[in-house]
Amino acid sequence: MTRQVPADASRSQARQAAIILKVAHAMSAHGIAALPRNYELFYEALSGRLPQLSRELGALGHNPQQDSLDALGLKHRLVSHASLAADRARAEAQEALADMASKLKLALAQKQAFKNELDHFAGRLAEDPVARLTEFADAAIRLREAAGRLMNEESALRHLLENGAQRFVELDGDLAESRRSLTRDPATGLPNRLALSAKLDSILETERIDQPVALLLVSVEGLREMADHHGGTVAAKALGKLSALFRKLIKKNDFVARVGQQDFAFVCRDVSAENAEAIARRLLQSVEAMKVTLPGRVHTTETLSLAAGITIAQPASTTADLLIQAEIALAGARDGAGILGYSATLGRDRGKIYGQNAA
Repeated sequence: MTRQVPADASRSQARQAAIILKVAHAMSAHGIAALPRNYELFYEALSGRLPQLSRELGALGHNPQQDSLDALGLKHRLVSHASLAADRARAEAQEALADMASKLKLALAQKQAFKNELDHFAGRLAEDPVARLTEFADAAIRLREAAGRLMNEESALRHLLENGAQRFVELDGDLAESRRSLTRDPATGLPNRLALSAKLDSILETERIDQPVALLLVSVEGLREMADHHGGTVAAKALGKLSALFRKLIKKNDFVARVGQQDFAFVCRDVSAENAEAIARRLLQSVEAMKVTLPGRVHTTETLSLAAGITIAQPASTTADLLIQAEIALAGARDGAGILGYSATLGRDRGKIYGQNAA
């Protein structure tokens, strides 16, 4: 398998370069503004990772409006659009608060007017307790009208506050979803590398490691070639089956993330090195048993394989330590071992080609 790695990497780099050129050409041809979020939108559509996005983008036709492009990015929760969603939510919240402040100001003015009518009425009574009936009736009418206006404004304000409170709940959900999109892989819905780092940080820094914690870094061999040879739709189908399979195979308190085009990471608690290797073998067997049907070829299927690197957290381990160790073990597994656990000897042998930030 070692001999295949340079060729695979070369093909992947060539494919990435072709997609980037295709993105630039498509954006130029359609008159799309050179905004970072537009680049990601077109890249995701043309790379084949999100077939539905590709179809929806094509449906916009020539020279689509920026609002239409942004709507697609927000719908598919692209990372580059998370800040846009947050900005829009903040702007809407500010507008709602400004409207509330305006209504509150008007309601206070009506209260003041009502108080003035009451003061005037009370003053007339104090000055002339035996005022003529017509004068008393006129004052009562004005007082009733002021009370009516006050009630109307109070009712409108209550309605506005109720609607505003409901909208703020919705906006809070939108903001939470925007934050989640930063830590989710859009193609599978699994947590991404950022979420993996946060998970490891939480375990290693804020929780006590009373029981062993294993990090398994796996590469689904053949997934990149499947995308190259059969297109993004087939690769997306395979990714969907893989993500469902991986969710099913892990325990409730374990964690799985997609951290690369064909790389996944598993964080498993209360496991020994032997247990972790058994988990990796179960993953390997399940992936090898999975069949991916090719479009238009019902009886023709593709299969995948898996290489896994394993490391066990130590009391003084950091997230960076574990990621580097898992990367080193995975490199050894790709060299032919299939499944390989990290060791100090392996780290010394591989140390020359891995820098501090290799992971």
